[in-house]
Amino acid sequence: MHAHIIRALLAKEWQRHVANRGGIALGVLLVAAAVLLSVSTPRGAAKGGGGGAAGLVGGVNHCIVNYDTHTVFVTHLMENVPPELKQQVHFQPLSRAPTVNGVIVYPVGTGGLQVRELRDGVSPNYTVHVAIWHPEGNPTALAPYEAWLWKEFRRWNVRRAQLRGVPVPPEPAFDAENQWLLTEAHHRFQDQVAEAAATNSASGVFEATAAAAGAPVAAATTGVRLAVPALEVKREGLGGEVLTFHAAIVTGLVVFALYFTCVYLLPTLNCEERERGVLLAQALSPASPLEIVAAKALFYPTAGIGLAATIAAIYQPAILAQPFFWLSLVSVAAGFLGIGMTISTLARTQRAAFLGGMCYLMAVSMLLTICSLNNVPILPYFTVEYFGPRILHAAITSAVNSTELTKTNWWNLLGAAVLGAGWLTVAVRLFRRRGWQ
Repeated sequence: MHAHIIRALLAKEWQRHVANRGGIALGVLLVAAAVLLSVSTPRGAAKGGGGGAAGLVGGVNHCIVNYDTHTVFVTHLMENVPPELKQQVHFQPLSRAPTVNGVIVYPVGTGGLQVRELRDGVSPNYTVHVAIWHPEGNPTALAPYEAWLWKEFRRWNVRRAQLRGVPVPPEPAFDAENQWLLTEAHHRFQDQVAEAAATNSASGVFEATAAAAGAPVAAATTGVRLAVPALEVKREGLGGEVLTFHAAIVTGLVVFALYFTCVYLLPTLNCEERERGVLLAQALSPASPLEIVAAKALFYPTAGIGLAATIAAIYQPAILAQPFFWLSLVSVAAGFLGIGMTISTLARTQRAAFLGGMCYLMAVSMLLTICSLNNVPILPYFTVEYFGPRILHAAITSAVNSTELTKTNWWNLLGAAVLGAGWLTVAVRLFRRRGWQ
């Protein structure tokens, strides 16, 4: 291969894109989408915390706390919003809430916690009424906000009791999994059962009542007070990778950038050269088929990798220092380049190349969907689209959350590299036989 011939071919590719700026315009739009995503992503959500990331998927991204009166409890809530929810929680008097036919309405992606104090005349006792308005069919969408509300409601009541000199039990260990709710409820249940057992078992009423109800009572337990065993619950995260929403969007943009340059632009422009006779003229020139392929292999994957890296860096700049990310980009770009060159070799016209790329994308998508729904093994391992999004998402989430990559990620990278090398081999052989015809 000759360097000056490859430089001339690269300059030719660049001039074609400068003259027809459609591809450049779409690249700019992808970068703009990445900028908007980065600006609109709360930092807590980007790192996997808070409710914002999950809320964009059919759930709640914002929560409005409506109140009828600005009481001490409402002030307590305003002063104790956790940092990860500060950008999502908003307070609004009920009198200012928008209504339709007397019913408060909320924007799409927004839920509501309506707090009212119901008093009975001059009695000092009152009821705090909380109405939870969640998306239809998704009652757990407000779970992070509910957990915060119940915790602060308990803390506020404990503070009221302490100010009046009433002895109260110590605060439970408030944890992110809200384990304290289950623990406290179980302790209360233990006390109730112990109190009932102390009253009934001593006089034999417990055993008689159980026998009358048809419940078996062992002889060893007769005369022994019933005791509910203690409960301990431990939660552990699965070892598998978690699909975070914003990282998934960035992964999709990165994959699309590579697919667009290698599987869409390359075949359509290559077929345009064939229709106009430019490709045949190149074949008759001193440029060899290998040099023609090398120039395309340098230009389109490089452009795709540059665009994909720009998108990922806008979302998380630290990813540029991660070798796994660059290896993933090269592997996926190699696979897409081989697919694009194969399509451009087999297609006769621009229309055929465009439809070929779309049909390939639809066929692979259907294949992966069917295999995933029916647990079909092995077959997805023969597609670049199976490994590509996985390794790119792993690289992005690893950079965002500063987590270690697993052996599975490296095996997926190896699979993508092997498929990329295979597709490139097929593409080069096809192009040498009939690429310029």
